[in-house]
Amino acid sequence: MPFFAPSVTTEADAQFSFLEQQCSQLKITALGLTDEQARSTPTVSGLSISGLLTHAAQVLFSWIQQVRDPSLEVTANDYADYNRRLGLDGMFDGSVLPDLDIADVVTAFETAMTEIDVARRAVEENGTDLSTVVPMPHNPWMPKDFIMNVRWILGHLNTEIARHVGHADIIRESIDGAIAYQLNAQAEGQPWPPEEWAS
Repeated sequence: MPFFAPSVTTEADAQFSFLEQQCSQLKITALGLTDEQARSTPTVSGLSISGLLTHAAQVLFSWIQQVRDPSLEVTANDYADYNRRLGLDGMFDGSVLPDLDIADVVTAFETAMTEIDVARRAVEENGTDLSTVVPMPHNPWMPKDFIMNVRWILGHLNTEIARHVGHADIIRESIDGAIAYQLNAQAEGQPWPPEEWAS
């Protein structure tokens, strides 16, 4: 996917399109990195590209299930199943590293990304109203007496992934100086900087 999200039509189309675009931008921060680089923490935080991709895979995969099925009540057993389906073991916050190489981490993140299209189709086919209220997950960090709907989940996923894209951009720049425009060009087999930028 290119650097910019495509044109959008409906609110749901915008939510899903921007989520997919942000996920592609997070994934691209790993382009061409060695395992050592992907696990490195070149800023003062404990975040790494590998850690962020692993955390984002778990966040995306678990939240998007309630977009697919707004009646779903997520339990601790579900999280264990989600991890199994992603090929992960444990909970990752961006600073905790999985015992996986970067290729396997990217595969886990790509597996989570496939759920975006699955959820988009489910919303379209079922005519899901984005205002549909969903059961609150049993997480201690969620506010009490909070009413959550499908719209909120999609908005939350967009902001959460975008936040981590920003983290990953800074980390990648700290590793080798590569910036998002450059990585997108490389991913598409284009020269960097573009020839038309030469003056």
